[in-house]
Amino acid sequence: MVWGYLSEFWNSITQVGDYTIEFFQNIGNAVAGALGNLFDFLNHSLSDIFIFGGWFFSTLGILLSKLWLPVNFIFNFFSAFVEKAFTTPEPQNIWVFNSEIMSVFETIPYWNTLTFILGVGILIIVGMAILKQFLRT
Repeated sequence: MVWGYLSEFWNSITQVGDYTIEFFQNIGNAVAGALGNLFDFLNHSLSDIFIFGGWFFSTLGILLSKLWLPVNFIFNFFSAFVEKAFTTPEPQNIWVFNSEIMSVFETIPYWNTLTFILGVGILIIVGMAILKQFLRT
Protein backbone atom coordinates (compact mmCIF):
# COMPACT_ATOMS: atom_id res chain seq x y z
CA MET A 1 0.00 0.00 0.00
CA VAL A 2 2.80 2.42 0.83
CA TRP A 3 4.62 1.66 -2.39
CA GLY A 4 1.51 2.28 -4.41
CA TYR A 5 1.06 5.67 -2.81
CA LEU A 6 4.70 6.56 -3.45
CA SER A 7 4.48 5.52 -7.10
CA GLU A 8 1.34 7.63 -7.58
CA PHE A 9 3.07 10.55 -5.95
CA TRP A 10 6.14 10.09 -8.15
CA ASN A 11 4.03 9.86 -11.29
CA SER A 12 2.12 13.04 -10.43
CA ILE A 13 5.40 14.92 -9.87
CA THR A 14 7.05 13.67 -13.05
CA GLN A 15 4.03 14.48 -15.21
CA VAL A 16 4.38 18.18 -14.37
CA GLY A 17 7.31 18.58 -16.65
CA ASP A 18 10.54 17.10 -17.83
CA TYR A 19 12.71 17.35 -14.76
CA THR A 20 15.80 15.29 -14.24
CA ILE A 21 16.48 13.15 -11.24
CA GLU A 22 19.23 15.56 -10.18
CA PHE A 23 16.64 18.33 -9.94
CA PHE A 24 14.61 16.34 -7.43
CA GLN A 25 17.75 15.31 -5.58
CA ASN A 26 18.71 18.98 -5.25
CA ILE A 27 15.23 19.81 -3.93
CA GLY A 28 15.52 16.96 -1.44
CA ASN A 29 18.94 18.15 -0.37
CA ALA A 30 17.64 21.71 0.03
CA VAL A 31 14.70 20.54 2.17
CA ALA A 32 16.98 18.30 4.24
CA GLY A 33 19.46 21.17 4.67
CA ALA A 34 16.68 23.54 5.73
CA LEU A 35 15.34 21.05 8.28
CA GLY A 36 18.86 20.32 9.53
CA ASN A 37 19.57 24.03 9.85
CA LEU A 38 16.31 24.52 11.75
CA PHE A 39 17.17 21.79 14.24
CA ASP A 40 20.75 23.07 14.51
CA PHE A 41 19.43 26.54 15.33
CA LEU A 42 17.02 25.11 17.92
CA ASN A 43 19.72 22.93 19.48
CA HIS A 44 22.15 25.84 19.57
CA SER A 45 19.58 28.18 21.11
CA LEU A 46 18.53 25.64 23.73
CA SER A 47 22.17 24.92 24.51
CA ASP A 48 22.81 28.63 25.03
CA ILE A 49 19.79 28.89 27.34
CA PHE A 50 20.90 25.91 29.42
CA ILE A 51 24.49 27.13 29.63
CA PHE A 52 23.31 30.59 30.73
CA GLY A 53 20.96 29.01 33.30
CA GLY A 54 23.77 26.87 34.70
CA TRP A 55 26.10 29.85 34.96
CA PHE A 56 23.39 32.04 36.51
CA PHE A 57 22.36 29.57 39.21
CA SER A 58 25.96 28.63 39.96
CA THR A 59 26.90 32.29 40.40
CA LEU A 60 23.75 32.89 42.46
CA GLY A 61 24.69 30.00 44.75
CA ILE A 62 28.21 31.35 45.23
CA LEU A 63 26.83 34.84 45.93
CA LEU A 64 24.34 33.54 48.50
CA SER A 65 27.02 31.48 50.21
CA LYS A 66 29.25 34.57 50.45
CA LEU A 67 26.36 36.63 51.84
CA TRP A 68 25.63 34.01 54.52
CA LEU A 69 29.30 33.73 55.51
CA PRO A 70 29.21 36.50 58.21
CA VAL A 71 26.01 35.07 59.69
CA ASN A 72 27.54 31.61 59.74
CA PHE A 73 30.71 32.96 61.38
CA ILE A 74 28.75 34.79 64.09
CA PHE A 75 26.62 31.73 64.79
CA ASN A 76 29.65 29.43 65.02
CA PHE A 77 31.53 31.91 67.21
CA PHE A 78 28.70 32.34 69.72
CA SER A 79 27.80 28.66 69.82
CA ALA A 80 31.45 27.72 70.46
CA PHE A 81 31.73 30.53 73.03
CA VAL A 82 28.67 29.34 74.93
CA GLU A 83 29.82 25.74 74.72
CA LYS A 84 33.31 26.52 76.02
CA ALA A 85 32.25 29.13 78.59
CA PHE A 86 30.11 26.75 80.61
CA THR A 87 32.40 23.72 80.60
CA THR A 88 35.14 23.09 83.11
CA PRO A 89 38.60 23.45 81.63
CA GLU A 90 40.74 20.38 81.36
CA PRO A 91 44.24 20.71 82.78
CA GLN A 92 46.84 20.62 80.08
CA ASN A 93 50.59 20.49 80.39
CA ILE A 94 52.50 22.89 78.22
CA TRP A 95 55.54 20.65 78.10
CA VAL A 96 55.07 16.92 78.19
CA PHE A 97 58.15 14.89 78.99
CA ASN A 98 58.42 11.14 79.04
CA SER A 99 58.94 9.28 82.31
CA GLU A 100 62.72 8.91 81.87
CA ILE A 101 63.29 12.66 81.67
CA MET A 102 60.89 13.32 84.56
CA SER A 103 62.74 10.77 86.71
CA VAL A 104 65.96 12.76 86.19
CA PHE A 105 64.26 16.00 87.30
CA GLU A 106 62.56 14.35 90.25
CA THR A 107 65.92 13.23 91.64
CA ILE A 108 66.80 16.90 92.24
CA PRO A 109 65.83 17.73 95.82
CA TYR A 110 62.97 20.28 96.15
CA TRP A 111 62.41 20.34 92.38
CA ASN A 112 58.83 21.61 92.70
CA THR A 113 59.94 24.47 94.95
CA LEU A 114 62.77 25.38 92.60
CA THR A 115 60.50 25.49 89.52
CA PHE A 116 58.02 27.66 91.42
CA ILE A 117 60.76 30.11 92.46
CA LEU A 118 62.18 30.22 88.93
CA GLY A 119 58.72 30.91 87.45
CA VAL A 120 57.99 33.72 89.93
CA GLY A 121 61.43 35.21 89.30
CA ILE A 122 60.89 35.25 85.52
CA LEU A 123 57.46 36.87 86.01
CA ILE A 124 58.97 39.60 88.22
CA ILE A 125 61.73 40.32 85.69
CA VAL A 126 59.26 40.51 82.77
CA GLY A 127 56.90 42.70 84.83
CA MET A 128 59.72 45.11 85.70
CA ALA A 129 60.76 45.31 82.03
CA ILE A 130 57.19 46.17 81.02
CA LEU A 131 56.94 48.79 83.78
CA LYS A 132 60.27 50.31 82.67
CA GLN A 133 58.94 50.60 79.09
CA PHE A 134 55.78 52.34 80.34
CA LEU A 135 57.72 54.77 82.53
CA ARG A 136 60.16 55.62 79.73
CA THR A 137 57.47 57.23 77.51
